[in-house]
Amino acid sequence: MLQRCLTGSLNSERSIAVKTFHSVSLFVLLTSASAVCAGETWPQAAGPNGSWTTETHHRVPTGWSGSTGQNILWAATLDEGGQSGIAVSGDRMFLTINKPLPTGTTVKEAAGTDVVGQCFDAATGRKLWQVELPGRKPMPHSGLFSDNTSPTPVTDGRHVWFINAGGLIVCCTVEGKQVWSRKFETRTRHNAKNCEPMLYGNWLMYVAMRDEDDPARRPMLAQKGKRESNADGWPWTFVRAWDKSTGQPQWVAADGTSIHNTPTCGMAGGKPVLFHGRGGGHRPPEEPYGFSLTSLDQATPGETLWRKDITTGMAFFVTDFDDRFAYCFDTGSLVVLDINSGETRKTISLFQNVDVRKWAPSREQHTLQSNTSFKPPGKKTRSYPTNQTNIVVDGYCLFMSHEGHMIGRANIETGNVEYLQVPIQVVRSRDGGEQLLWDRHIPADTQNSRGIDTAADRRAKSDGWGHVTSASPIAINNLVYFSTMLGTVYVIDASAEQFDAAALVAVNDLGPAGKTWSLSSISYADGRLYHRGLKRLVCIAESP
Repeated sequence: MLQRCLTGSLNSERSIAVKTFHSVSLFVLLTSASAVCAGETWPQAAGPNGSWTTETHHRVPTGWSGSTGQNILWAATLDEGGQSGIAVSGDRMFLTINKPLPTGTTVKEAAGTDVVGQCFDAATGRKLWQVELPGRKPMPHSGLFSDNTSPTPVTDGRHVWFINAGGLIVCCTVEGKQVWSRKFETRTRHNAKNCEPMLYGNWLMYVAMRDEDDPARRPMLAQKGKRESNADGWPWTFVRAWDKSTGQPQWVAADGTSIHNTPTCGMAGGKPVLFHGRGGGHRPPEEPYGFSLTSLDQATPGETLWRKDITTGMAFFVTDFDDRFAYCFDTGSLVVLDINSGETRKTISLFQNVDVRKWAPSREQHTLQSNTSFKPPGKKTRSYPTNQTNIVVDGYCLFMSHEGHMIGRANIETGNVEYLQVPIQVVRSRDGGEQLLWDRHIPADTQNSRGIDTAADRRAKSDGWGHVTSASPIAINNLVYFSTMLGTVYVIDASAEQFDAAALVAVNDLGPAGKTWSLSSISYADGRLYHRGLKRLVCIAESP
């Protein structure tokens, strides 16, 4: 059963093609990058369709090990840690790292304002060039919710846009020539991972406060720098758009967006739209909490098409949508909204009358509990998934549970919800030894490639489930790749007939257990996967 999980490899050509939620025309409209770069690209965190999904006829890697070198085409040492995803276009790939710490830095001193944007050769992992990104906001390195490197670069094949979440946007050519830079003010109250940058048409979009001289900005009544100072006194954050060629401000969305939320853009009803949310922990000021569909039409950019209020203020996830529905979480349920009106079409309980497949160590197999309540023994069940880990694929919403180390799958049509317990970690050695850890984990050392511990928050030693802003999953055809802070990567067959052990295609590792730490999403292009941790960047490809 689990042998397939550890060594299996699916040929994507026999896989059921995923129904991507956003029209492929999104990135055709986005740029003329297809004329510049032959082959497949991953031009932003959310991939070529803006939906965290893609389709391919290539054979895609499903099984690998950074510990043993299995299916690792190349690996490149990183000068410093970081959390951004990886943008891939043609023969170039882009990411950000924190400015390297001086030798002898203590863990309590592992912080800073500055970031470095880097370009690598996608075929070899050779670093080609880099650009300095000085910031305004000091942040601890390797925070389990974010640091200044969290935003993934965006590229159109001719240019690349790097963002330092500490207050700077820089546009460069893909050859490394700086075109423009623009500062922006950052919130100091909370360090949650912000919106991933998005490119649409001539607009670069990101979540930020209005400029300090904007008359529409709410007054600053809070005490700057104090994390919990008067939540209602902070200016709101909004999806904002800048001209990608010049950096000049273009528009601000009418409705606010919480810094906890990851908006998505794409096509709905034949029109370009943005779906985004308000709410989350530590009382973000953007109210009322809920979700909005916003126009990206050239004639009405930023105009609210509809809004939906929710009771619990949970917006710390990816706001998925397709041409029929928009999806959100509220009070322990998956809420399915009509994409045209925002009206609730279905509410699916994630915790009542669900099927749970839990690992039974004595029997070395999963046992099924049907139509049961999902509540891990001895723990308080949170009524939402692990932050940012939801994705909609082929008629299903998949996510990592908050507790219990289970991947959940909700059938959007039938409302059936299934949970499958997965190993927390896999420990491999080059001599062929292999062990699955189901109820414990080996904490990562959180050291960079030069042996400096970069994570002062002890919670960074946790397993990457629950109270963490985790890497968002991606889907290639109907295969979903979930990546955790430990460098464990699960490959799930989203449309498996039964959500059992056979749906767990593989359990992979980014590197040795106890030596690997990552909050970065995986990227894909031309049959290869790209992933990173604190110490290194790797390219994953199936051996011939």
